[in-house]
Amino acid sequence: MTNPQRYLLRMCLFLVVIIGIGASLYQTLYFAFMSNMVINSIILTALVIGVIFIIRQNLRLIPEFQWMMSFQQLGQQSGQQAGQPSSGSTMSRRRASSIKPRLLATVAVLMNDPNGAASLSAQNLRSVLDGVAVRLDESREISRYMIGLLVFLGLLGTFWGLLITVSSVGQVVSGIDTTTSNFDAMMAELKSGLNAPISGMATAFSSSLFGLAGSLIIGFLDLQLGQASGRFFNDVEDWLSKSIHFDMAQDKGFRATSSPEFITGLSEAAANKMQELARTVAAGEKERAELSHHLRQLTATLTKLHDGLSRDALMAENIANLEASLQNLAREMKDDRAEMNDTIKMELRALSEALLAANKKG
Repeated sequence: MTNPQRYLLRMCLFLVVIIGIGASLYQTLYFAFMSNMVINSIILTALVIGVIFIIRQNLRLIPEFQWMMSFQQLGQQSGQQAGQPSSGSTMSRRRASSIKPRLLATVAVLMNDPNGAASLSAQNLRSVLDGVAVRLDESREISRYMIGLLVFLGLLGTFWGLLITVSSVGQVVSGIDTTTSNFDAMMAELKSGLNAPISGMATAFSSSLFGLAGSLIIGFLDLQLGQASGRFFNDVEDWLSKSIHFDMAQDKGFRATSSPEFITGLSEAAANKMQELARTVAAGEKERAELSHHLRQLTATLTKLHDGLSRDALMAENIANLEASLQNLAREMKDDRAEMNDTIKMELRALSEALLAANKKG
């Protein structure tokens, strides 16, 4: 059997690596976080809640595993002692009774009943295992929702930043006064007006960064939780199948290897193995379908993000073209003003020479 603490150790190592990467990129991440503190705080809060929930769900499997191990050791000692009580079996029974399982509550009731496990049929066993599988799947619904929530918050921040950028660009363009002759004042006004679109783009990029990174972190932790839950379910299934077959053999005694009871037991065992194989294949197909679904969602999200980045690049290019056009306009206005001054100077010089000539004649 596989201890769930192994998967908990993987989660902790992964989180340590993520924290190390975040510490090495502290300045960049701090600048990105401060670009829009409200949305990024919500994203990081959702990330922390998702991490705590997944770790808590993995910790729930540890007492269930310890209870199952205690009962398994108790069954092995009972088989070796052939009904004679010993100190080891008494300690195992006390340990098993001290742990109160929640996911395996139905199994605990059957195992505490002296005749419950022996009288359990293959159909009832399937019902019990289905109940355990449903409880394990329910514990992962919130973690799957947190993955989608982080992606949604990242996209929400992205579109919010693009909205700010578009509205700010419109205000900058409408606020430019082309009739003024003060070129320095006009450029200063344009420079101050471009701060708002740049802030909006920073909001879009930072929220997308934190949202996608958080969804990847929660996705890896949810993957580890799914592996721990699947391994735990397989261990429970194997343990119950072996225990129930052992108890049925004790009750029937296997008086003759060629008896109809022996043949029936073999047929039931083969049917149980086939059902176990079918459940394993179905679980693998389900996990593969879920993984494909998540990959499709991630691909769609990345496509939307790429489209948004393309629009941002086009908008930045348009702004650069607008700035170049304004510079050309200012340069032309300056040249026209210089030409006009030269013309006025020439006219004044000609007028002055005409007045001097008139005074000399007079």
